[in-house]
Amino acid sequence: MQIKDVSAFVKAAEAGNLHAAAAVIGITQPALTKSIRRLETALEVRLFERTARGVALTPIGKVLYERSRALELLVGDIRTEVADIKTGGSGLVRIGAVPAVVEPVVAPMLTRFVDGDGALRFDIQVRLSGGLLRSLQAGQLDLAVATIPPELPADLSVTPLAALRSSVVAREGHAMLGRSFTLSELARQKWLLPPSDILLRQWVTAMFVDNGLVPPEVAVQADASPAIFAALVRSTDLLTVMTNAMLHSSMGAGLASLPPPARTWEIQLGLFWRRKGFFSTAMTQCRDQLERAFRGAAASAALR
Repeated sequence: MQIKDVSAFVKAAEAGNLHAAAAVIGITQPALTKSIRRLETALEVRLFERTARGVALTPIGKVLYERSRALELLVGDIRTEVADIKTGGSGLVRIGAVPAVVEPVVAPMLTRFVDGDGALRFDIQVRLSGGLLRSLQAGQLDLAVATIPPELPADLSVTPLAALRSSVVAREGHAMLGRSFTLSELARQKWLLPPSDILLRQWVTAMFVDNGLVPPEVAVQADASPAIFAALVRSTDLLTVMTNAMLHSSMGAGLASLPPPARTWEIQLGLFWRRKGFFSTAMTQCRDQLERAFRGAAASAALR
């Protein structure tokens, strides 16, 4: 059994289509088919069955897929450790972060490395917490700054970093600002929010449901931080939720938080990494600098 055949099998399982998987890997479909058949012969099992849309895993294939994902993570860690030894701690570090901390924390941390004499390179992903943690678990990130969930995944470790407060925001001059209002009036506004499985959306829904009200109309739903759409909120009467850190950054220009009865919420951010993954010298340096950048941002009120 060859590792490259296992890797090809994983890509095919995830794509559910041999043609699409071959394109991702960068080989021809016949070459991918040959690789999978070689793996099936070595194990004396059938891993896929054909469907109308492509291929699907057999029961044995599903078991092998779970085992193979763990093997790919192990192989990735071995490569990282070898590279760490060969390069003396230089190389690539893949960091994921929620949008609220990019300007006050991640950018200052990167500045320390870019302006220094080190040879580190960075791949930065900015996404919501759920996507970051899934990418970290899949071995696509080395570190992630994200919201600490109620139940920590068993395969992840976390160091608490800081608490962020979030508020309902609107454009300056919005009709809801400068006067008193009720939650019923707030419920009749149009909102920009992420999908229903995201904590932020659940906060807003609970604000109304807990008071016997129907949740508001979501005029724009986006699987990204509402802060990314700050320009849209500035130019319309849409309401959204934004961390105070983002509101007081350049992205929050022209926006203002709504007073009670609009709620505020607090989230706890943490620095995550895979519990059984190899922690390289470069990752250690980045973790230390991120923690220092958080302390600096907290001292300067950039995260309040």
